[in-house]
Amino acid sequence: MRVLIVDPDPELREELEKLFTATQRYVATSSTAPDAIRELEGREFDVMFTDIRLGRQSGMDLLVEAKKRWPRMIVVILTGKGSIPSAVEAIQAGAFDYLPKPVNPRQVMRVMQLVREELALVDTRTPPRDPVEVARGFAASGGYEVLLITPPPPPNKMEQVSHLALDSENPFRIRDAVEVFAAPRARAAVVLAAIEELLARHREEDVSKLLEDIRECLDGKGPLAVGYDPAKMSATGAIAVRASIVAADAHTTLDSLSNPIRRLVLKRLGEGPCSFMQAMEAAQIDDTSKIAFHLRKLVESGLISHTADEPYRLTARGTGVIEVLSEIDLLDSAKGSGNRIFTVQTAPHRGL
Repeated sequence: MRVLIVDPDPELREELEKLFTATQRYVATSSTAPDAIRELEGREFDVMFTDIRLGRQSGMDLLVEAKKRWPRMIVVILTGKGSIPSAVEAIQAGAFDYLPKPVNPRQVMRVMQLVREELALVDTRTPPRDPVEVARGFAASGGYEVLLITPPPPPNKMEQVSHLALDSENPFRIRDAVEVFAAPRARAAVVLAAIEELLARHREEDVSKLLEDIRECLDGKGPLAVGYDPAKMSATGAIAVRASIVAADAHTTLDSLSNPIRRLVLKRLGEGPCSFMQAMEAAQIDDTSKIAFHLRKLVESGLISHTADEPYRLTARGTGVIEVLSEIDLLDSAKGSGNRIFTVQTAPHRGL
């Protein structure tokens, strides 16, 4: 996990840096918003902690720019006394959470645990695989004709598999090639490796659109498998790729559950209706403004219901989401569309 700390107080920066260094792969610090932007332009970060007050360019300004330019990054706001309304506003603008100052190490680690839970969505639960092996599996066991898209050099030829050299500068060529390949075939599959090369050169929205277009070309014909090298892409980048290939309905549901606090509340409501205070206890927070915001989001998403005279309770859709969350580890992609994510085995394969 790559962490950026942005705060004008050098002692606080040092305190947080020491707290994170023992468990994080990389930690950087900045004292101003312009310095933070330079750090973000030079390296991709998974999470940024920023004070809401940074001088002429505020932490709110930094949050807005960061969510626009690096939407995969998680942002946690640090706020002093009297700034809680601003912190709640920051959450509404896309911040993951906020922490009051002076910072309590236990609270920081609690937030980091929630961040880890969010980033844990990247876990594919499968060992790294050679993209050629994935293509071979589609051809052999599924009877698909496969288009394998990887960086040069091309692999050795094999039956029912065609190769396209990945042109990371021109994603439109990829889309056109898939359309030409899939159109005349009844059963077609695509294996796209090194997706991190596309994300390094193009906006996340453009890469997501490419994956959606490929899925559309393959609709009713076969699966799409997308591979990435975890050493070359941040965990949040991998989450974005995973979100791009799930079904639209599932994507909408996952989006409504984007914060682990809401998942804790839903888990509690799965045991029965609860009051505002019981929901706050289940979320393991003691901030009424924060829990009120997340409860409102759950109501707006249609997962829970609440009136002035009744406790919070799950709706029919919310009950379905609880069932999905409890069963998600048992999902077998072979029984669905077959679309999947896999991490790329970096050691060179020995040919076919």
